[in-house]
Amino acid sequence: MKKKPIYAVLTGDIVASGQIPSADYDALLYSLDQTLRYLCQEHAGQYNIYRGDAFQLLLENPQSWAASAILLRLAMLSQQQDCRLSIGIGSLSNPRPDVKSATGEAFTLSGTGLDNLPQGQRMCARSPDQDFNWHISVNLRQTDALLSQLTVRQSQALQEYLTIKDKNHRAVAKRLHTSRVNATKLLNQAHYDLLMQVILYCEQLTDRYFHG
Repeated sequence: MKKKPIYAVLTGDIVASGQIPSADYDALLYSLDQTLRYLCQEHAGQYNIYRGDAFQLLLENPQSWAASAILLRLAMLSQQQDCRLSIGIGSLSNPRPDVKSATGEAFTLSGTGLDNLPQGQRMCARSPDQDFNWHISVNLRQTDALLSQLTVRQSQALQEYLTIKDKNHRAVAKRLHTSRVNATKLLNQAHYDLLMQVILYCEQLTDRYFHG
């Protein structure tokens, strides 16, 4: 019997959105929309922003969930805000062109994960495989703690680094309108090399459990 295709669904909301001034909120939503649009282009996905402060991203390539989640967090942190994210990895019962009307295992896991996210925790990931869940939970808790300590400027540097094609510090410096030395300093302070390892680890672990 042929296995069902596996997808990743990211469900999220903006933290304390009701306390954000309207002028800042418009800029924040624009950044969120542009980031989701970029992720859909890069990883073959669909997205929806609803209720003003909530969003969902469906990824046809489930291995890309970690890079997508981290980039979404960075987009918010770069605006002096943050978001909560829950990743569900699983099948869909009725894949449709519109993410708003799609349902299935990945959506259920993602939605319930966000509903049950512990206070103060910003990210979680769930799948039908409990062994995978245990391994990824430890990794995400550490990544969450690292991201939560970033400054706005460090978040901006990481965001630029993750979205440029050629991963070099000079290109980051140009985008940030600063020197290469300062860009390198910001990236080192943000532990960019560790985050790149986290993304690779999550990609390999997802591939091993769901495409191996």
